[in-house]
Amino acid sequence: MLRPSPTAAVLLGLMAALAAGAPSTTAPMGFGDARVLLHERADIMAADRAEIARAESEAEAAKSLSGPKVEMDVKQVWGTKTVDLGIDTGLGQLSGLGSQIGGVHGQIISSLAQKYNHVDIHFKEDIGGPRAAVTATLPIYTGGLITAQQNALNHKVSETRADRDMRENTLDAELAARYWGVQLARSVAALHRSVFEDQNEELRRAKRFEQKGLIAKVERLAVEVARDNARRTLVSAESDVDVAEAELMRQLRATSLPELSSPLFVLTGDLGTLEQWQNRADAQSPAIRKMNALRAQANEGISAAEASFKPKVYAFGTKNLIKHYLTLPEPDWMAGVGVTFTLWDNHDRFDKLNAARSVVTKAEAARSEAKNQVATAVEVAFLRVMQAREEFELTGSTVELARENLRLREASFAEGLSNAVDVDTARTKLTGAEVARRAAAYKFVVSWAMLHASAGAMPDFVNSLTRSDLVVVK
Repeated sequence: MLRPSPTAAVLLGLMAALAAGAPSTTAPMGFGDARVLLHERADIMAADRAEIARAESEAEAAKSLSGPKVEMDVKQVWGTKTVDLGIDTGLGQLSGLGSQIGGVHGQIISSLAQKYNHVDIHFKEDIGGPRAAVTATLPIYTGGLITAQQNALNHKVSETRADRDMRENTLDAELAARYWGVQLARSVAALHRSVFEDQNEELRRAKRFEQKGLIAKVERLAVEVARDNARRTLVSAESDVDVAEAELMRQLRATSLPELSSPLFVLTGDLGTLEQWQNRADAQSPAIRKMNALRAQANEGISAAEASFKPKVYAFGTKNLIKHYLTLPEPDWMAGVGVTFTLWDNHDRFDKLNAARSVVTKAEAARSEAKNQVATAVEVAFLRVMQAREEFELTGSTVELARENLRLREASFAEGLSNAVDVDTARTKLTGAEVARRAAAYKFVVSWAMLHASAGAMPDFVNSLTRSDLVVVK
Protein backbone atom coordinates (compact mmCIF):
# COMPACT_ATOMS: atom_id res chain seq x y z
CA MET A 1 0.00 0.00 0.00
CA LEU A 2 1.42 3.36 -1.06
CA ARG A 3 1.70 6.06 1.55
CA PRO A 4 2.09 9.75 0.69
CA SER A 5 5.27 11.50 1.63
CA PRO A 6 5.16 14.13 4.40
CA THR A 7 5.39 16.93 1.80
CA ALA A 8 2.54 15.51 -0.25
CA ALA A 9 0.48 15.12 2.91
CA VAL A 10 1.02 18.79 3.77
CA LEU A 11 0.00 19.87 0.24
CA LEU A 12 -3.13 17.74 0.36
CA GLY A 13 -4.03 19.23 3.72
CA LEU A 14 -3.61 22.78 2.39
CA MET A 15 -5.76 22.01 -0.67
CA ALA A 16 -8.48 20.56 1.54
CA ALA A 17 -8.38 23.62 3.77
CA LEU A 18 -8.62 25.98 0.80
CA ALA A 19 -11.50 23.98 -0.64
CA ALA A 20 -13.33 24.10 2.69
CA GLY A 21 -12.79 27.86 3.01
CA ALA A 22 -13.78 28.71 -0.59
CA PRO A 23 -17.26 30.24 -0.99
CA SER A 24 -19.79 27.87 -2.49
CA THR A 25 -22.11 30.56 -3.83
CA THR A 26 -21.57 33.55 -6.05
CA ALA A 27 -21.69 37.08 -4.67
CA PRO A 28 -25.10 38.78 -4.49
CA MET A 29 -25.95 40.95 -7.49
CA GLY A 30 -27.29 44.45 -6.99
CA PHE A 31 -29.32 46.28 -9.60
CA GLY A 32 -26.30 48.39 -10.53
CA ASP A 33 -24.29 45.22 -11.20
CA ALA A 34 -27.11 43.80 -13.30
CA ARG A 35 -27.30 47.04 -15.27
CA VAL A 36 -23.57 46.96 -16.06
CA LEU A 37 -23.86 43.32 -17.08
CA LEU A 38 -26.81 44.08 -19.35
CA HIS A 39 -24.97 46.90 -21.12
CA GLU A 40 -21.99 44.62 -21.71
CA ARG A 41 -23.94 41.63 -23.02
CA ALA A 42 -27.00 43.03 -24.79
CA ASP A 43 -26.69 42.51 -28.55
CA ILE A 44 -28.56 45.71 -29.35
CA MET A 45 -26.07 47.68 -27.26
CA ALA A 46 -23.18 46.12 -29.18
CA ALA A 47 -24.90 47.17 -32.40
CA ASP A 48 -25.32 50.70 -31.05
CA ARG A 49 -21.64 50.90 -30.14
CA ALA A 50 -20.72 49.81 -33.65
CA GLU A 51 -23.06 52.41 -35.16
CA ILE A 52 -21.56 55.16 -33.00
CA ALA A 53 -18.05 54.08 -34.00
CA ARG A 54 -19.06 54.21 -37.67
CA ALA A 55 -20.53 57.70 -37.33
CA GLU A 56 -17.48 58.94 -35.41
CA SER A 57 -15.13 57.55 -38.06
CA GLU A 58 -17.08 59.24 -40.85
CA ALA A 59 -17.04 62.54 -38.96
CA GLU A 60 -13.30 62.17 -38.37
CA ALA A 61 -12.71 61.40 -42.05
CA ALA A 62 -14.64 64.53 -43.06
CA LYS A 63 -12.25 66.79 -41.13
CA SER A 64 -9.76 66.59 -44.04
CA LEU A 65 -12.28 67.57 -46.75
CA SER A 66 -10.82 71.08 -46.85
CA GLY A 67 -7.29 69.72 -47.35
CA PRO A 68 -5.52 68.81 -50.60
CA LYS A 69 -6.32 65.74 -52.60
CA VAL A 70 -3.27 64.14 -54.26
CA GLU A 71 -3.64 61.41 -56.86
CA MET A 72 -1.25 59.47 -59.05
CA ASP A 73 -2.44 58.51 -62.50
CA VAL A 74 -0.45 55.73 -64.21
CA LYS A 75 -1.46 54.44 -67.63
CA GLN A 76 -0.19 52.91 -70.85
CA VAL A 77 -1.16 54.80 -74.00
CA TRP A 78 -1.36 53.49 -77.59
CA GLY A 79 -1.91 55.87 -80.48
CA THR A 80 -0.53 58.06 -83.25
CA LYS A 81 -0.63 61.75 -84.00
CA THR A 82 -0.94 63.00 -87.61
CA VAL A 83 0.78 66.33 -88.13
CA ASP A 84 -0.21 68.54 -91.14
CA LEU A 85 1.51 71.92 -91.13
CA GLY A 86 1.66 74.67 -93.77
CA ILE A 87 4.40 77.18 -92.99
CA ASP A 88 4.94 80.50 -94.76
CA THR A 89 8.69 80.99 -94.55
CA GLY A 90 8.76 84.53 -95.98
CA LEU A 91 11.47 83.58 -98.47
CA GLY A 92 9.35 85.04 -101.29
CA GLN A 93 10.81 88.44 -100.44
CA LEU A 94 14.19 87.19 -101.71
CA SER A 95 12.92 86.88 -105.29
CA GLY A 96 13.30 90.64 -105.66
CA LEU A 97 16.86 90.33 -104.48
CA GLY A 98 17.51 87.70 -107.15
CA SER A 99 16.20 90.07 -109.85
CA GLN A 100 18.55 92.76 -108.65
CA ILE A 101 21.53 90.42 -108.69
CA GLY A 102 20.64 89.10 -112.11
CA GLY A 103 22.50 86.46 -113.98
CA VAL A 104 22.55 82.83 -113.11
CA HIS A 105 22.94 83.44 -109.45
CA GLY A 106 19.99 85.76 -109.33
CA GLN A 107 17.80 83.25 -111.11
CA ILE A 108 18.79 80.51 -108.65
CA ILE A 109 17.96 82.78 -105.70
CA SER A 110 14.59 83.77 -107.17
CA SER A 111 13.75 80.13 -107.99
CA LEU A 112 14.58 78.91 -104.44
CA ALA A 113 12.71 81.83 -102.86
CA GLN A 114 9.54 81.03 -104.78
CA LYS A 115 9.88 77.26 -104.14
CA TYR A 116 10.32 77.49 -100.37
CA ASN A 117 8.12 80.50 -99.73
CA HIS A 118 5.44 77.99 -98.35
CA VAL A 119 6.41 74.63 -96.88
CA ASP A 120 3.92 71.82 -96.17
CA ILE A 121 4.89 69.37 -93.42
CA HIS A 122 3.04 66.07 -93.12
CA PHE A 123 4.00 63.14 -90.87
CA LYS A 124 2.63 60.69 -88.31
CA GLU A 125 4.04 60.46 -84.78
CA ASP A 126 3.76 57.47 -82.50
CA ILE A 127 2.56 58.82 -79.13
CA GLY A 128 2.29 55.41 -77.49
CA GLY A 129 4.06 54.75 -74.23
CA PRO A 130 3.62 54.87 -70.47
CA ARG A 131 2.35 57.95 -68.66
CA ALA A 132 2.62 58.74 -64.97
CA ALA A 133 1.44 61.96 -63.42
CA VAL A 134 0.86 63.30 -59.90
CA THR A 135 -2.11 65.63 -59.58
CA ALA A 136 -3.06 67.74 -56.55
CA THR A 137 -6.29 69.66 -55.97
CA LEU A 138 -6.93 72.02 -53.06
CA PRO A 139 -10.39 73.52 -52.42
CA ILE A 140 -10.12 77.17 -51.48
CA TYR A 141 -13.78 78.19 -51.38
CA THR A 142 -16.79 75.88 -51.77
CA GLY A 143 -19.62 78.19 -50.77
CA GLY A 144 -19.98 76.49 -47.38
CA LEU A 145 -20.48 72.98 -48.79
CA ILE A 146 -17.56 71.37 -46.94
CA THR A 147 -18.49 73.01 -43.63
CA ALA A 148 -22.09 71.84 -44.03
CA GLN A 149 -20.97 68.26 -44.70
CA GLN A 150 -18.64 68.26 -41.68
CA ASN A 151 -21.29 69.71 -39.36
CA ALA A 152 -23.93 67.28 -40.60
CA LEU A 153 -21.67 64.31 -39.85
CA ASN A 154 -20.94 65.66 -36.36
CA HIS A 155 -24.66 65.99 -35.73
CA LYS A 156 -25.05 62.43 -37.00
CA VAL A 157 -22.74 61.31 -34.20
CA SER A 158 -24.99 63.09 -31.71
CA GLU A 159 -28.00 61.35 -33.23
CA THR A 160 -26.47 57.89 -32.88
CA ARG A 161 -25.47 58.58 -29.29
CA ALA A 162 -29.01 59.73 -28.50
CA ASP A 163 -30.32 56.54 -30.10
CA ARG A 164 -28.05 54.51 -27.87
CA ASP A 165 -29.16 56.42 -24.77
CA MET A 166 -32.81 55.89 -25.68
CA ARG A 167 -32.30 52.16 -25.97
CA GLU A 168 -30.26 52.11 -22.76
CA ASN A 169 -33.08 53.81 -20.87
CA THR A 170 -35.64 51.42 -22.32
CA LEU A 171 -33.51 48.39 -21.47
CA ASP A 172 -32.83 49.73 -17.98
CA ALA A 173 -36.55 50.20 -17.33
CA GLU A 174 -37.23 46.67 -18.58
CA LEU A 175 -34.40 45.37 -16.41
CA ALA A 176 -35.85 47.12 -13.36
CA ALA A 177 -39.24 45.53 -13.99
CA ARG A 178 -37.68 42.07 -14.33
CA TYR A 179 -35.12 42.45 -11.53
CA TRP A 180 -37.67 43.53 -8.96
CA GLY A 181 -40.18 41.19 -10.56
CA VAL A 182 -37.93 38.39 -9.34
CA GLN A 183 -37.74 40.02 -5.93
CA LEU A 184 -41.53 40.33 -5.81
CA ALA A 185 -42.03 36.73 -6.92
CA ARG A 186 -39.52 35.44 -4.39
CA SER A 187 -41.03 37.52 -1.60
CA VAL A 188 -44.57 36.38 -2.40
CA ALA A 189 -43.41 32.77 -2.64
CA ALA A 190 -41.72 33.09 0.76
CA LEU A 191 -44.93 34.52 2.16
CA HIS A 192 -47.01 31.64 0.80
CA ARG A 193 -44.41 29.16 2.05
CA SER A 194 -44.79 30.61 5.53
CA VAL A 195 -48.57 30.39 5.22
CA PHE A 196 -48.28 26.78 4.11
CA GLU A 197 -46.07 25.96 7.10
CA ASP A 198 -48.57 27.66 9.41
CA GLN A 199 -51.38 25.69 7.80
CA ASN A 200 -49.42 22.49 8.34
CA GLU A 201 -48.97 23.35 12.01
CA GLU A 202 -52.63 24.26 12.21
CA LEU A 203 -53.57 20.88 10.73
CA ARG A 204 -51.41 19.02 13.24
CA ARG A 205 -53.04 20.92 16.08
CA ALA A 206 -56.51 20.30 14.64
CA LYS A 207 -55.79 16.57 14.52
CA ARG A 208 -54.80 16.62 18.19
CA PHE A 209 -57.94 18.54 19.08
CA GLU A 210 -60.03 16.06 17.09
CA GLN A 211 -58.44 13.13 18.92
CA LYS A 212 -59.25 14.79 22.26
CA GLY A 213 -62.80 15.51 21.15
CA LEU A 214 -62.37 19.26 21.32
CA ILE A 215 -63.41 19.83 17.67
CA ALA A 216 -65.55 17.92 15.24
CA LYS A 217 -64.20 16.04 12.24
CA VAL A 218 -65.63 18.65 9.90
CA GLU A 219 -63.44 21.30 11.56
CA ARG A 220 -60.34 19.20 10.99
CA LEU A 221 -61.35 18.63 7.36
CA ALA A 222 -61.83 22.38 6.89
CA VAL A 223 -58.29 22.94 8.17
CA GLU A 224 -56.99 20.24 5.85
CA VAL A 225 -58.73 21.81 2.86
CA ALA A 226 -57.20 25.18 3.80
CA ARG A 227 -53.76 23.52 3.98
CA ASP A 228 -54.21 22.01 0.52
CA ASN A 229 -55.28 25.38 -0.86
CA ALA A 230 -52.15 26.92 0.64
CA ARG A 231 -50.08 24.21 -1.00
CA ARG A 232 -51.60 24.91 -4.42
CA THR A 233 -51.02 28.61 -3.98
CA LEU A 234 -47.41 27.94 -3.00
CA VAL A 235 -46.84 25.79 -6.09
CA SER A 236 -48.23 28.57 -8.28
CA ALA A 237 -46.05 31.19 -6.53
CA GLU A 238 -42.93 29.05 -6.97
CA SER A 239 -43.78 28.67 -10.66
CA ASP A 240 -44.03 32.48 -10.89
CA VAL A 241 -40.53 32.66 -9.39
CA ASP A 242 -39.20 30.29 -12.06
CA VAL A 243 -40.79 32.38 -14.82
CA ALA A 244 -39.48 35.68 -13.43
CA GLU A 245 -35.98 34.27 -12.97
CA ALA A 246 -35.98 32.83 -16.49
CA GLU A 247 -36.94 36.21 -17.98
CA LEU A 248 -34.21 38.00 -16.03
CA MET A 249 -31.57 35.40 -16.94
CA ARG A 250 -32.52 35.65 -20.61
CA GLN A 251 -32.16 39.41 -20.55
CA LEU A 252 -28.79 39.19 -18.81
CA ARG A 253 -27.60 36.32 -21.06
CA ALA A 254 -26.88 34.35 -17.88
CA THR A 255 -27.20 30.64 -17.19
CA SER A 256 -27.81 31.05 -13.46
CA LEU A 257 -29.06 33.75 -11.14
CA PRO A 258 -27.35 34.63 -7.84
CA GLU A 259 -29.01 36.19 -4.84
CA LEU A 260 -30.32 39.68 -5.63
CA SER A 261 -29.14 42.28 -3.13
CA SER A 262 -31.40 45.20 -4.08
CA PRO A 263 -34.70 44.61 -2.28
CA LEU A 264 -38.14 46.00 -2.99
CA PHE A 265 -38.35 49.51 -1.58
CA VAL A 266 -40.32 52.71 -1.25
CA LEU A 267 -38.90 56.20 -0.83
CA THR A 268 -40.66 58.23 1.82
CA GLY A 269 -38.85 61.54 1.26
CA ASP A 270 -39.05 64.23 -1.40
CA LEU A 271 -39.54 62.91 -4.93
CA GLY A 272 -39.51 66.28 -6.67
CA THR A 273 -42.35 68.08 -8.42
CA LEU A 274 -43.82 67.35 -11.83
CA GLU A 275 -42.50 70.67 -13.14
CA GLN A 276 -38.97 69.78 -12.02
CA TRP A 277 -39.17 66.44 -13.79
CA GLN A 278 -40.54 68.07 -16.95
CA ASN A 279 -37.67 70.57 -17.01
CA ARG A 280 -35.23 67.77 -16.41
CA ALA A 281 -36.63 65.80 -19.32
CA ASP A 282 -36.40 68.83 -21.62
CA ALA A 283 -32.70 69.11 -20.82
CA GLN A 284 -31.70 65.44 -20.68
CA SER A 285 -34.16 63.31 -22.64
CA PRO A 286 -32.31 61.42 -25.41
CA ALA A 287 -35.47 61.46 -27.53
CA ILE A 288 -35.39 65.27 -27.59
CA ARG A 289 -31.62 65.28 -28.12
CA LYS A 290 -32.10 63.02 -31.13
CA MET A 291 -34.69 65.38 -32.62
CA ASN A 292 -32.35 68.33 -32.02
CA ALA A 293 -29.60 66.49 -33.88
CA LEU A 294 -31.94 65.70 -36.79
CA ARG A 295 -33.03 69.31 -37.00
CA ALA A 296 -29.40 70.47 -37.00
CA GLN A 297 -28.64 68.03 -39.84
CA ALA A 298 -31.60 69.42 -41.77
CA ASN A 299 -30.27 72.97 -41.34
CA GLU A 300 -26.92 71.84 -42.75
CA GLY A 301 -28.84 70.42 -45.71
CA ILE A 302 -30.07 73.94 -46.45
CA SER A 303 -26.50 75.26 -46.29
CA ALA A 304 -25.37 72.53 -48.71
CA ALA A 305 -28.21 73.34 -51.11
CA GLU A 306 -27.38 77.05 -51.02
CA ALA A 307 -23.73 76.26 -51.80
CA SER A 308 -24.76 75.03 -55.27
CA PHE A 309 -25.57 78.63 -56.21
CA LYS A 310 -22.10 79.88 -55.29
CA PRO A 311 -18.79 79.64 -57.21
CA LYS A 312 -16.10 77.17 -56.26
CA VAL A 313 -12.46 78.27 -56.10
CA TYR A 314 -9.67 75.74 -56.13
CA ALA A 315 -5.94 75.40 -56.69
CA PHE A 316 -4.49 72.60 -58.76
CA GLY A 317 -1.17 71.25 -59.92
CA THR A 318 0.10 68.33 -61.99
CA LYS A 319 3.51 66.90 -62.79
CA ASN A 320 4.34 64.26 -65.38
CA LEU A 321 6.89 61.83 -64.03
CA ILE A 322 7.74 60.15 -67.38
CA LYS A 323 8.81 62.75 -69.93
CA HIS A 324 10.30 60.59 -72.67
CA TYR A 325 6.97 59.80 -74.32
CA LEU A 326 5.32 63.19 -73.84
CA THR A 327 3.98 64.86 -76.94
CA LEU A 328 4.59 68.49 -77.64
CA PRO A 329 1.36 69.83 -76.05
CA GLU A 330 1.81 67.78 -72.85
CA PRO A 331 3.54 69.84 -70.11
CA ASP A 332 6.26 68.67 -67.77
CA TRP A 333 4.32 70.30 -64.94
CA MET A 334 1.48 72.73 -64.55
CA ALA A 335 -0.16 74.61 -61.64
CA GLY A 336 -2.80 77.23 -61.25
CA VAL A 337 -6.02 78.47 -59.64
CA GLY A 338 -9.46 77.74 -61.04
CA VAL A 339 -13.02 78.93 -60.53
CA THR A 340 -16.14 76.97 -61.43
CA PHE A 341 -19.64 78.33 -61.45
CA THR A 342 -22.64 76.24 -62.39
CA LEU A 343 -24.74 78.04 -64.97
CA TRP A 344 -27.25 75.25 -65.49
CA ASP A 345 -27.72 72.06 -63.50
CA ASN A 346 -29.64 68.98 -64.62
CA HIS A 347 -31.04 68.93 -61.05
CA ASP A 348 -33.15 71.98 -60.30
CA ARG A 349 -31.27 73.74 -57.55
CA PHE A 350 -34.28 75.73 -56.39
CA ASP A 351 -36.28 72.54 -55.91
CA LYS A 352 -33.40 70.98 -54.01
CA LEU A 353 -33.31 74.02 -51.74
CA ASN A 354 -37.07 73.81 -51.18
CA ALA A 355 -36.70 70.12 -50.40
CA ALA A 356 -34.04 70.89 -47.79
CA ARG A 357 -36.32 73.48 -46.20
CA SER A 358 -39.12 70.91 -46.10
CA VAL A 359 -36.82 68.54 -44.22
CA VAL A 360 -36.24 71.28 -41.63
CA THR A 361 -39.99 71.74 -41.24
CA LYS A 362 -40.40 68.00 -40.81
CA ALA A 363 -37.62 67.89 -38.21
CA GLU A 364 -39.16 70.73 -36.23
CA ALA A 365 -42.55 69.00 -36.25
CA ALA A 366 -40.94 65.73 -35.14
CA ARG A 367 -39.15 67.55 -32.33
CA SER A 368 -42.41 69.09 -31.10
CA GLU A 369 -44.07 65.68 -31.21
CA ALA A 370 -41.17 64.11 -29.31
CA LYS A 371 -41.33 66.80 -26.63
CA ASN A 372 -45.06 66.17 -26.22
CA GLN A 373 -44.54 62.39 -25.97
CA VAL A 374 -41.73 62.80 -23.44
CA ALA A 375 -43.82 65.23 -21.37
CA THR A 376 -46.71 62.75 -21.40
CA ALA A 377 -44.48 59.84 -20.40
CA VAL A 378 -42.94 61.84 -17.56
CA GLU A 379 -46.30 63.00 -16.27
CA VAL A 380 -47.82 59.50 -16.38
CA ALA A 381 -44.79 57.97 -14.64
CA PHE A 382 -44.76 60.70 -11.99
CA LEU A 383 -48.46 60.24 -11.22
CA ARG A 384 -48.00 56.48 -10.98
CA VAL A 385 -45.07 56.94 -8.59
CA MET A 386 -47.15 59.10 -6.29
CA GLN A 387 -50.11 56.74 -6.54
CA ALA A 388 -47.98 53.67 -5.76
CA ARG A 389 -46.43 55.32 -2.72
CA GLU A 390 -49.84 56.32 -1.43
CA GLU A 391 -51.12 52.77 -1.98
CA PHE A 392 -48.16 51.40 -0.06
CA GLU A 393 -48.76 53.76 2.86
CA LEU A 394 -52.43 52.85 2.96
CA THR A 395 -51.70 49.11 3.07
CA GLY A 396 -49.90 49.51 6.40
CA SER A 397 -53.08 49.81 8.45
CA THR A 398 -54.69 46.98 6.50
CA VAL A 399 -51.79 44.65 7.29
CA GLU A 400 -51.87 45.56 10.98
CA LEU A 401 -55.61 44.97 11.19
CA ALA A 402 -55.39 41.66 9.34
CA ARG A 403 -52.52 40.48 11.56
CA GLU A 404 -54.39 41.33 14.76
CA ASN A 405 -57.57 39.71 13.45
CA LEU A 406 -55.67 36.47 12.67
CA ARG A 407 -54.13 36.45 16.15
CA LEU A 408 -57.54 36.76 17.78
CA ARG A 409 -59.09 34.09 15.53
CA GLU A 410 -56.28 31.64 16.25
CA ALA A 411 -56.63 32.23 19.98
CA SER A 412 -60.39 31.78 19.78
CA PHE A 413 -59.98 28.58 17.77
CA ALA A 414 -57.59 27.21 20.38
CA GLU A 415 -60.26 27.84 23.04
CA GLY A 416 -63.05 26.43 20.90
CA LEU A 417 -64.74 29.83 20.48
CA SER A 418 -64.04 30.06 16.72
CA ASN A 419 -64.09 27.62 13.86
CA ALA A 420 -61.46 26.73 11.25
CA VAL A 421 -63.19 28.69 8.52
CA ASP A 422 -62.86 31.90 10.54
CA VAL A 423 -59.14 31.28 11.03
CA ASP A 424 -58.62 30.50 7.34
CA THR A 425 -60.51 33.61 6.32
CA ALA A 426 -58.42 35.75 8.65
CA ARG A 427 -55.19 34.21 7.36
CA THR A 428 -56.29 34.73 3.74
CA LYS A 429 -56.99 38.42 4.45
CA LEU A 430 -53.58 38.86 6.03
CA THR A 431 -51.89 37.14 3.11
CA GLY A 432 -53.80 39.32 0.66
CA ALA A 433 -52.81 42.45 2.56
CA GLU A 434 -49.14 41.40 2.63
CA VAL A 435 -49.20 40.66 -1.12
CA ALA A 436 -50.88 44.01 -1.80
CA ARG A 437 -48.18 45.75 0.23
CA ARG A 438 -45.44 44.10 -1.80
CA ALA A 439 -47.28 44.76 -5.07
CA ALA A 440 -47.56 48.46 -4.19
CA ALA A 441 -43.81 48.56 -3.52
CA TYR A 442 -43.13 46.83 -6.84
CA LYS A 443 -45.39 49.29 -8.63
CA PHE A 444 -43.50 52.14 -6.97
CA VAL A 445 -40.09 50.79 -8.01
CA VAL A 446 -41.11 50.18 -11.64
CA SER A 447 -42.82 53.59 -11.92
CA TRP A 448 -39.79 55.26 -10.30
CA ALA A 449 -37.55 53.57 -12.88
CA MET A 450 -39.86 54.59 -15.74
CA LEU A 451 -39.82 58.19 -14.51
CA HIS A 452 -36.04 58.28 -14.64
CA ALA A 453 -35.96 56.50 -18.02
CA SER A 454 -38.45 58.98 -19.50
CA ALA A 455 -36.38 61.90 -18.24
CA GLY A 456 -33.08 60.37 -19.38
CA ALA A 457 -31.75 60.10 -15.82
CA MET A 458 -31.27 56.37 -15.18
CA PRO A 459 -27.90 56.86 -13.36
CA ASP A 460 -29.81 58.90 -10.77
CA PHE A 461 -32.21 56.00 -10.32
CA VAL A 462 -29.28 53.76 -9.38
CA ASN A 463 -28.06 56.43 -6.97
CA SER A 464 -31.49 56.60 -5.35
CA LEU A 465 -31.00 53.03 -4.09
CA THR A 466 -28.69 54.42 -1.39
CA ARG A 467 -31.00 57.21 -0.17
CA SER A 468 -31.51 57.49 3.58
CA ASP A 469 -35.31 57.58 3.26
CA LEU A 470 -35.44 54.18 1.52
CA VAL A 471 -37.79 51.75 3.23
CA VAL A 472 -37.03 48.09 2.50
CA VAL A 473 -40.06 45.91 1.79
CA LYS A 474 -39.66 42.18 2.43
